Amino acid sequence: MNDREIIALLNNRDEAAIEAIKDRFGGLCFGLASNILADRRDAEECVSSVYFKLWTSIPPADPKDLTAYIAKAARNEALMRYRSNSAKRNFSAAIPLEELENCISGSGGAEDAIQTKAIAGAIEEHIRRLPSLERGVFMRRYWFFDSAKAIAVRFGITEKRVNALLAKTRKELRRYLVKEEYINE
Repeated sequence: MNDREIIALLNNRDEAAIEAIKDRFGGLCFGLASNILADRRDAEECVSSVYFKLWTSIPPADPKDLTAYIAKAARNEALMRYRSNSAKRNFSAAIPLEELENCISGSGGAEDAIQTKAIAGAIEEHIRRLPSLERGVFMRRYWFFDSAKAIAVRFGITEKRVNALLAKTRKELRRYLVKEEYINE
């Protein structure tokens, strides 16, 4: 079933839409949630919450790219659970968050929502300009929270190369954000 058919089912409030979403996107949702959360049950609950949120958000939302829409919903739900569940933090997810936070935080910080949104847009712009391997490695680490080992296997490179690419990309990103005056040195 394609995206438009699934969206049509959701618009018609047909429960078959949820089954179609589970079949097509369940692995993606669970993978994202598992990479972020420390507990399988938390990941399963997160995925169930995502299905409910999709049911309630479409309509009125009419996503152009259903895969991206669902992945973003799963990631956001997992990150929300991660933040609220501090007693059961998954340190494999904390590491990429800290790496990126160290890269983008300046002496002035990015406290208010407007500045945070501006930085997010600048990061997206910078990532779009990266060569495909660097962009893929960066996205797998900081969007999907994959381990360096998993990224190495996915791209057929060594863990050492993954870590070197990530360090280089973070350094370039920081330089870009300083140059564009989103953060202070």
